[in-house]
Amino acid sequence: MTTGWQRRNLGDVCSFVRGPFGGSLKKEIFVPKGFAVYEQQHAIYNQFDQIRYFIDENKFSEMERFELRANDLIMSCSGTMGKVAVVPEEIKHGIINQALLKLTPSKAIHSFFLKYWMDSQDFQEMLKEQAGGAAIQNVASVSILKEIKIPLPSFEEQHRIVTLLDEAFADIATAKANAEKNLQNARALYRSVASDLFSDHATGWPNRTLDQLATNLDSKRIPITKSDRRSGEYPYYGASGIVDYVDGYIFDGDHLLISEDGANLLARSTPIAFPASGKYWVNNHAHILKFDDMATQKFVELYLESIPLDEYITGAAQPKLNQKALNSIPIPIPESTTAQQSIVERLFDMQEQCDQLATIHEQKLTALDDLKKSLLHQAFSGQL
Repeated sequence: MTTGWQRRNLGDVCSFVRGPFGGSLKKEIFVPKGFAVYEQQHAIYNQFDQIRYFIDENKFSEMERFELRANDLIMSCSGTMGKVAVVPEEIKHGIINQALLKLTPSKAIHSFFLKYWMDSQDFQEMLKEQAGGAAIQNVASVSILKEIKIPLPSFEEQHRIVTLLDEAFADIATAKANAEKNLQNARALYRSVASDLFSDHATGWPNRTLDQLATNLDSKRIPITKSDRRSGEYPYYGASGIVDYVDGYIFDGDHLLISEDGANLLARSTPIAFPASGKYWVNNHAHILKFDDMATQKFVELYLESIPLDEYITGAAQPKLNQKALNSIPIPIPESTTAQQSIVERLFDMQEQCDQLATIHEQKLTALDDLKKSLLHQAFSGQL
């Protein structure tokens, strides 16, 4: 232990209040305006502005012990567990719900020193150990959390450490924002080049539709509910790729899968057209197409990835690209498979270069995350 530091029980330096039982906050008691009910999202996203639920003054008085005040900390307790936020000044008066834990620091500990320590890998690992191995993890009981040891220097030293971490993390946040922007640009670059390449040549190519280029095998798909699946070696595909591995297959060979539904049809954060080969199973969330030539399959895959599909998609709550709409998409494509292969090779070369660029920025993001963890470790081992 660093000179001048102590190891204190967490329960000695702050008080704990776990959110009320769920039955205390049934939806029928909520009102359009009143006192805020703070939820996990406020801890997870570190924001206190977007409020979904309110209670009236009588209910607030009844649940006053769950009230949030400035400099309290809230922590998410279930599922996305261990996310921590410090309550800012002048928030809307309100209470925590059942999925939050409220910590009120004593005068012995700085709110943000406590927050940074709870963000550290050391605390997060202890939290997971105490939570056990359930599928949906829940924070351990308050009595157990109170016994966790926290390294604690003088209040002045805490303030110095918080100031250093604030400055360092602000610089890291700026660097991450730049790296994330560059990563987005690297990914967008390929789509832009592909779109330009198809546009430049499209006027000389005839338009074809997918039912003219491929055989649709949607009728052979068989969905299996998760509870009925038996684990095995064969990939089980859904709208965005492999979602599981099962003990049987219904397709064998090379095919192109195209998302049939899901938010990603509009968001395009992952591919909506992707190849599948060998033996595998496909559920009813992806169209399955069989082409006579691999060059044509790859050409169609790359073309669909390069264009927006919004005009062919129906449904706002659950976007869907049905088979009729899919077959109506005009695809400008050269007659010769040799010409198709030439375009595919040019795009693959460009994709490889863009992927290499994206990898550089992904590595930068990983390094920045590692730097943040390292700084937190140094801070709470007296090395800053």
